[in-house]
Amino acid sequence: MNTLSPIKPQASSLPGDALAADASGRPVLIGCICKSCGNRMFPFAPVCPVCMSEDVAREPMPREGTLYSFTVVHVGPTTWEKPFAVGYVDLSNGVRVFSHLRGSELQIGQPVELAIAEIGKNAEGAAIITSVFQQEKA
Repeated sequence: MNTLSPIKPQASSLPGDALAADASGRPVLIGCICKSCGNRMFPFAPVCPVCMSEDVAREPMPREGTLYSFTVVHVGPTTWEKPFAVGYVDLSNGVRVFSHLRGSELQIGQPVELAIAEIGKNAEGAAIITSVFQQEKA
């Protein structure tokens, strides 16, 4: 497994400890796996919702997934860029993640990959940074 390191927090970073960087600097979501039943989850949960075990360990999630569902939001927080897309991404390990999305032609069933993006600016003008899934580059 690649060594993961925390991504340096920005003035307004939304993901917190749910995001790290792999050895090449690419973003990786940090979820968990239940050591009792094998259930995988994102974000990290201290108790497995399947078997109620507290024997869970942090685990990096796959960077690629398939867009399951999405919507475009036209009204949102005043500091966020609008319109913006959010939706569910199915990862190859069975985890479904709710995320901001980037891409001009999103389609259900298309492959997407994890990235980091600015989604707006806070009241002081600093970038609000979060993880996003975007259309895979051809």
